[in-house]
Amino acid sequence: MTGLVAALLLSMLLAAAFLFGRMVERDSGPTRSSADRRALRGELIQLEGRVDNLTERLEEIAEREERILVAGAGLNMDFSGLMESSERPESRPADRDLFQYIDDIELKILLAERLAEAEMQAYDSLANHFVEVSGRLARTPSIWPVRGIFISDFGPRVDPFTGAVRYHKGVDIANNTGTPIYAPADGTVIFCGWTGGWGLNIVVRHNEELSTRYAHCSAVEVAVGQKVQRGDLIGRVGSTGRSVGPHLHYEVLRNGVQIDPEDFIIRAGPDQSVF
Repeated sequence: MTGLVAALLLSMLLAAAFLFGRMVERDSGPTRSSADRRALRGELIQLEGRVDNLTERLEEIAEREERILVAGAGLNMDFSGLMESSERPESRPADRDLFQYIDDIELKILLAERLAEAEMQAYDSLANHFVEVSGRLARTPSIWPVRGIFISDFGPRVDPFTGAVRYHKGVDIANNTGTPIYAPADGTVIFCGWTGGWGLNIVVRHNEELSTRYAHCSAVEVAVGQKVQRGDLIGRVGSTGRSVGPHLHYEVLRNGVQIDPEDFIIRAGPDQSVF
C-alpha cells in the first residue's frame, strides 16, 4: 500500500515539475531579472530535493518488496539492475545553465517513474499469487470434519467383523449419533445416498484432484450440486452400513484413490488438530 501511495505522490510531483519546467522555459527570456532567475533556481533546487527524497523512498520500498516476494511467494523479481541504472546524476551548481539543470531533474523523474512502474508490476504479481494460494488453501481439506475419539487410522488394521488384517482407506472418528459433520474445505456436493458398506454417505469434490467422503451418516444436510464452504454443516454421525457403532468414516481421495487424511490436517501443536 505504501508503494501505491508513493506512486500517486510521484505522479502529482511529475505533473508539477512538468508545468514548472515549461513556465521556466517560457519566462526565462532576456527580460527576466537576475533576482527572478535566482528565485526560479531556488524553486528548482527544492523540487530536485523532493524528487531525490521520493526516489530514495521508492528504492527502499523496492528492496522490501524483493524480500517479501521471495519469502512469501517464491517470486524472484530483482529490482537491483533497475536501481543501479537509476543512480541520480550529480547536481549542477545553481549558476550553471538553467535549462540543463531542468534536464537533470527530468532525468531523475524519468528514472523514478520506471522504478514506480516496476513496483506496480510487483504488487500485481504478488496479489495474483496470493489470490491463487488463498483459493487453493480454501479447497484443501485441512480440518477434521467432526469432533470425537479416533478409533481407527488410515492403513492396515484388524477388521472388526472378520478379524483379518485389511487396509483401512480412511479414518474412523467415534461420537454420538447426530453429532454434526462439517465440510473441511470449500467444494461442491457430488453425491448423497446409500452405498453398500458405507451406508448413508456424502461425497464432496474440492478441486480437480481432491474429494472427500463421509460414511455411515444418520442424516444428510446438503443436496447434490450444492456448494459448501469450510465449516458448513453437511451431515450427522450415524451407524448406517457396515458399522459396529456410531462413528464417521472419513476419506480423502486424490483422483479417486484414497490417501491418508492426516496428510492435509493443519496442526496447532505436535498432537492437536485445528478445528
